[in-house]
Amino acid sequence: MLTEAGAEIAGPLSRAADRLEALVQSGRLEPHEAAALREAVEDARAAAMATQQLARLTAGRLRQSHERIDLCTLLGEVLQQQAPVLRQRGLAARASLKPAEVLVDPSLLFGLLHTLLDWAGRLARAPIQLALGHQAWPPHAQLTCRFVHCPPDQVADPAAAHPAPALDTLRWRLLQQTARTMGLRLDRSDSATQTLVTIEFPRTVNEAGEGVSAQEAEPLPGPAAGTPSRPLAGASVLVIEPRRERRTQVREAVQHLGLILDFAGSIEEARDFCHGGLPHTIVYAALVRGLRLDILRSEILASVADFPFIEIEEQGSVLEISDGATRPIARVGREALGRTLPAALAYELGKRLGG
Repeated sequence: MLTEAGAEIAGPLSRAADRLEALVQSGRLEPHEAAALREAVEDARAAAMATQQLARLTAGRLRQSHERIDLCTLLGEVLQQQAPVLRQRGLAARASLKPAEVLVDPSLLFGLLHTLLDWAGRLARAPIQLALGHQAWPPHAQLTCRFVHCPPDQVADPAAAHPAPALDTLRWRLLQQTARTMGLRLDRSDSATQTLVTIEFPRTVNEAGEGVSAQEAEPLPGPAAGTPSRPLAGASVLVIEPRRERRTQVREAVQHLGLILDFAGSIEEARDFCHGGLPHTIVYAALVRGLRLDILRSEILASVADFPFIEIEEQGSVLEISDGATRPIARVGREALGRTLPAALAYELGKRLGG
């Protein structure tokens, strides 16, 4: 139900965003007039995406890899990506980070850190305080996130324990479920003014290079028997395509897959989108191929090594899936897009999502 609800919400919102952009480009709506509408549409679409991600995590079909990740370095990269979004909200994130290596699935860890900062950034009323260190026993890496959610001068007793239901948003639920899927311990304590989140990493690499106190995530229930399944439903796809009629072709080709589609008209728009959180894959028109795309791809691959890209050739009906170093990018032909693009997405996303 979560998957279907998210898909049905995301579709109309994507069409509304396209219509809004068309009104601005035609001069019928001024950019400053469209800003508030665009923000409202994007917030609602982000909520739909969180719903889809929750559905996928709770389905219990993810196959996780357990790789050795430099948590300090990855967190620093996520902070850099989130900094422009936080600045737009008048916020900053202050971090005290000590070296730590953990054994986790890199894609899930990347999503966890982005969700943490996105959730905190939407609720904080002062700079966000992050700290990464090690607890003495058990010897696990520990990440804490502290922020003020209500100014002290607006409450009678700032130190009093206080439940904060306004913090229990979809993004918080997504953060909880991601941590549970990864086998991490997640705790949150709220006062009348502040919130403290602690994430503990049981599989922390010790000085000998071994993962200590290894714990496996408890198995999650799979979908009920007889429930229709679309393995790619809820996956987020960013399409870089400056031409409106070609965007329509892409949407029609994949409309049966239940994907969450976002569109960017340029590499710059795509980079801004990715700063707010990476999609699961990027599909781009061969028209935008060039140095700027290469730079964006390098930036993303530095954080998520297996991130898939799919190029749409202007002519032909080719279907080439990626195979590592010799062919790192999948390619499909526009003349048979209804066949080639779903097949490429099924293969490329299947590797990441465990479908």
